[in-house]
Amino acid sequence: MVTETATTTKTAGKKTNVRWVIPVMLFIAITFNYADRVIWVITAPAFAYSFGWVSSIANYGAKGAAGGTGLANYTLILFAWSLAYALFNYPGGTIVDKLGLRKSMATFYAVWSVFTALTAATFSFLSMLIVRVFMGAGEGPVWPVNAKSAKNWTNRYDESKAYTWAGAGQAVGPVVAATFGVLIYHFYGWPGPFIFFGLLGLLFAAIWYYYVRDTPDVHKGVNAAELAYINEGKNESEKSTKKLPAKLVWKSTLKMIFGTQAGIGTLLVFLSFGYILFTFLYWLPGLMFTTFAHSVTTSGLYTAAVDSALIVGFLGSGPLNDGLLRKFSKVNARRIGSLVPMSLMIVMVGLSYFTGTAKELVPTAILLAAGAGLMNLTVGSWAVNAIDLAPTGTAGTVYGFYNGSLNLVGAFNAIIEGVLFIKYGAVVGFTSSIIFMALFIGGYVGLIRKDSWDKAMKLRDQLTLEADQ
Repeated sequence: MVTETATTTKTAGKKTNVRWVIPVMLFIAITFNYADRVIWVITAPAFAYSFGWVSSIANYGAKGAAGGTGLANYTLILFAWSLAYALFNYPGGTIVDKLGLRKSMATFYAVWSVFTALTAATFSFLSMLIVRVFMGAGEGPVWPVNAKSAKNWTNRYDESKAYTWAGAGQAVGPVVAATFGVLIYHFYGWPGPFIFFGLLGLLFAAIWYYYVRDTPDVHKGVNAAELAYINEGKNESEKSTKKLPAKLVWKSTLKMIFGTQAGIGTLLVFLSFGYILFTFLYWLPGLMFTTFAHSVTTSGLYTAAVDSALIVGFLGSGPLNDGLLRKFSKVNARRIGSLVPMSLMIVMVGLSYFTGTAKELVPTAILLAAGAGLMNLTVGSWAVNAIDLAPTGTAGTVYGFYNGSLNLVGAFNAIIEGVLFIKYGAVVGFTSSIIFMALFIGGYVGLIRKDSWDKAMKLRDQLTLEADQ
C-alpha cells in the first residue's frame, strides 16, 4: 500500500502549531456545511413562493391551503435531505478510515459545494428534492472527519478543545447564513446565497487538499517537539493510525457499540441530542417567522441573534471539559459536563413556552439563546466519548455510525416537527423537544458509569489487539 511520507526530517525545539491549524480548517469547512443547509431553511418562504407553493411569502406556514402546501413540501424535502445526510454517515465514516483525512474531506467538500450551487438552478419540487439529496449525501461524513482528526492530531488533554472548536462551525454557519446569507438574498434573490457559498466551498476544498495530511508524522510543518506533544501519554493503541479492511472495521465497530453498556448509552445520547439539535437548526427560523416576524429578512436576523449563543456554547465546551478532565476521572468529568448544562436547558426551553404563547419576543429569544448555549456546552463531554470508544483504525466508522444515527433522528424530526407545527403551532412544536432532553439525561445516568466505561475500554483494547494480529 502506498502511503504519504514526509520529505523533510523532523527537527526538535519549540513546538510548531499545525495541530491547531487543522481544527481551524475544519471549522471553516463545518461553517460552510451548516451555512449551506441553513440558507435553504431561511430562504424557504421565498423559493416556495417562486415555485408557486404559496400565494405569497407572508402566507408561508399559515394554516390552510394558502400556506400549508409550502410548509408540507419543505417538510418532505427536509426529510429526504436529512435521510441522505444521515445514511451516508455510515459508509462515509468507513471511507474516511480508508482514504484518510486529506482525500476524503476534499472529495466530500467539493461534492456538497457543487450541489449547493446547483440549488440555485432548481425550479420545482422534484428538481429541488434531487439536488438537496445529493448535497446531503456529500455533507454526511464531515463529523467523522472531525472525530478522526481529533483522534489523530491532538494531545489527550486537548481532544475536546480541538473537536469542539472545529465543530463550532456548526454554530457559526447558521449565524453566517442568517446574516450574510440574508444580505445576499436581499440583493440577488433566493438563488444568490447558494451560488456564493457553493463556489467559495469549492475553493476551500482545494486548499484543504493542498495543506492537510492524514497524520502529524507525515506533515512537513510538524516538528519533533509538536509530534512528541501530540503523542504524550498515549498508549500504542491510541497512537496507531493503522488502516484495516472494511469488514474488520465494521466487525469491531458493531461489537464496540452494541457489546457494552457504555456503547449503547453513548448511542442513546447521540439519538436524543440529534432531535434537540435539529429542532434548533431547522425549526427556530420557522418559530421566529410564524410567531413573531412574518418576513424572511427579519426572521433571519432574529434567528442569528439566538444562534449566536450556539457559538459561545461550542467555544466554551472544549476548555470546560478538558479542564474537568484534569480534575476528575474521565467518566465523572464528562458526566458533569453533560448533565448539568442539559438540566438547565430544560428549564430555559420550558420557560420559553410561556413567553412564546404570550408572543413576547425578547424574553423568548433570551431564553432560547440560553438554551442553545447550554445545549452546545455539553458537546465536548459526550461527543468525544465516541472517539475514545473507537478501536484502532475505526474512528471514522464508529463516529459515522453514531452521527448517522443522530441524523436519522434528525430526519424524522423533520416529519414530527412539521406535523406539530402545522397542527399545534410553532411554540408547542418547538418546546416539545424537552422530552428528548430528559431522554438524554436518563440515557447518560443509566448507562455511562465508571464500571460500564471500564468494561468498554477493556473491549476496545481487546479488539485493537485482534486487529493487529
